[in-house]
Amino acid sequence: MNKVLFVDDDENILNGLRRRLHARRPAWKTHFATSGKMALEMCNSTDMDVVVSDMRMPGMDGSALLEQIRIAHPATTRIILSGFAEDEAILRTVGPAHQYLAKPCDEGLLVDTIEHALEMKDMLQGPGLRALMSGIDAIASPPDTYMRLVQALEDPMTGNDKIAAIVSADIALTAEVLKLTNSAYFAITQKISSVSHAVRMIGMDTLKSLALFIGLFQSFTGPGHITQRLKLLCHRSQQIGVTAALIAEAEGLGKQIAAMVPSAGMLSHIGSLVLMMNKTSEMQDVVARVEHEDVSIIDAETEQFGAAHPEIGAYLLGLWGFPGPVVQAVAFHHSPWRVPERNMTPLAAIYFAQLLCRDINNQKRAKPFAEQIDTAYLAELGKTDRLEMWREIAIKVNEQYKTLTR
Repeated sequence: MNKVLFVDDDENILNGLRRRLHARRPAWKTHFATSGKMALEMCNSTDMDVVVSDMRMPGMDGSALLEQIRIAHPATTRIILSGFAEDEAILRTVGPAHQYLAKPCDEGLLVDTIEHALEMKDMLQGPGLRALMSGIDAIASPPDTYMRLVQALEDPMTGNDKIAAIVSADIALTAEVLKLTNSAYFAITQKISSVSHAVRMIGMDTLKSLALFIGLFQSFTGPGHITQRLKLLCHRSQQIGVTAALIAEAEGLGKQIAAMVPSAGMLSHIGSLVLMMNKTSEMQDVVARVEHEDVSIIDAETEQFGAAHPEIGAYLLGLWGFPGPVVQAVAFHHSPWRVPERNMTPLAAIYFAQLLCRDINNQKRAKPFAEQIDTAYLAELGKTDRLEMWREIAIKVNEQYKTLTR
């Protein structure tokens, strides 16, 4: 039985949830706390599967509570409920919370979100995925440059100069950082050539993601033609992230929210990178099937390995401590409709960006673009008339990357 804890300082809200959810979800064991302190005590005595907390509470607010739960009980799924509309309030929950829901929240959406969180947890902890990952070498710890960045960022005394020095020591990472900051997303008229300037602009989350991706790529020592495929994958993932960020901003998600998107877009295919590095011949068979048969990459990978690159990437990022929203975006970037929310989100932007980037670059595929995109999902978002504008964004980014990679 799944154990779900609801935290709110308003007892009337908790009593209402207690009455309604008991009948609606008898398979849940529900718990209720009226303060952050009480919630922590309950988590310490009972292993909670999901914690749903209000944001605004006296003493310890929801963000602070979920941050403590993240540290003490990392396996617990954390959801924040907030009436705040400001970007800053949302951003405070990005690390501690796996999911953000705005108040007032429809009861059906709340229930569906919790169910989805439990399903995702089962997916990433399933025996088939664990068996596959246990057979892949060199994934227990991320690359050296990434680890040095994380350690430096954990020190509050670390300045930009030290971060820039770590980046500058890695030639490949330096090149990619400069390329990304000179891309269409930053819309800068003057070319940036200073690593220190680039580091200040790119943001730490995106920088860590880039260091992780490049570090894995550099560690590959296989055939040259596979190395070229990996390089293409790195560049394509960057394009997806930048394109998705511009789509997110164009759809009104705000500059600060959109700034988180390049990181998730860049990491969306880290599972593919790991499979190409560690299951090279099998992945060549998978790619051949996708190019010559009427089969999707997800189906081909699942049939070959028992899991596909979205689950593999999300598993690794969860293992390495990436924020929940990034893990979720990676896990569902091919199937965003599996997430209950039906608003424009970073995940939705990444999904459309990857399809547009693939189509623009004329990659071989079994189906034409019109048959690949989920038009029903696009209609549910109310964005059918925005697709061509998003295509223009993707074309602009693609042209920018052609210039930057010459």
